[in-house]
Amino acid sequence: MKEKTKKFILLVVICVVTLAVLFIALKLNENRKNDILSTSGMKDYLTEIKYEEISTHVIEQPNAVVYVSSSSDDESLSFEKKFKTVIKKYNLENEIIYININGETIIDPVYQYAPELIFYEGGEISDIIDCTTIKNSKDIVKELKERGVISD
Repeated sequence: MKEKTKKFILLVVICVVTLAVLFIALKLNENRKNDILSTSGMKDYLTEIKYEEISTHVIEQPNAVVYVSSSSDDESLSFEKKFKTVIKKYNLENEIIYININGETIIDPVYQYAPELIFYEGGEISDIIDCTTIKNSKDIVKELKERGVISD
């Protein structure tokens, strides 16, 4: 074989290997991002339950507060940064439960939107707050005080 042909074959092999490594790295990064989005940091602060468990939970605790979030939603992630500080400051870990609807197909229109807080009284929904309207931690505290979750 000629020297030019050997160099050309070597160049093609190097390009193919480089593209294969790049493709594998992109796939691994995509899988890592999907894993991060499928889990939320809220489960470190609140008790997480599945949507199917809501009715059982409301029967056991008829005056429940449910935080609905989607771990892949930017608005949910933005709200959670403010919400986590309120949870820690007022020890709300046992007062509020959490549902991550990321990747879930939910027919119930109440649980299709995130982020939102759903308040139950006597086993019935008494109020729903669209958390995208809450701008800061003080507003979160105000809303929770108005609904009796935080006492003065």
